[in-house]
Amino acid sequence: MEDKDRLTEQLERKERGEEDAYFARRDRALLETLHEANDEARRQELLERVRMRCPDCGARLVRVTHRGVTIEECPTGHGMWLTRSELHTLAQRERDSWIGRYFYRPRPVV
Repeated sequence: MEDKDRLTEQLERKERGEEDAYFARRDRALLETLHEANDEARRQELLERVRMRCPDCGARLVRVTHRGVTIEECPTGHGMWLTRSELHTLAQRERDSWIGRYFYRPRPVV
């Protein structure tokens, strides 16, 4: 009888241990998922705060059209930002200016 009680007790302890291990794994996985979601939310918030902002003063950039090309510029005068396509559009239009000469240099004859 005593052996049966000891065996039953050991089985119950084993069950509790396995149950504890299962819930610990599940809790770890849930916490990890929560942290990842939190990190993604923070990343998105940070991107939203810095997107389209002047790196010097932090003011929101304003879209302005100069000579038919829409660019972004700082409202306090810290600079202008162009995409590659906007830059090439200006360079094609202004072939005789410095920007046109920079992008469309004559190739050396070999």
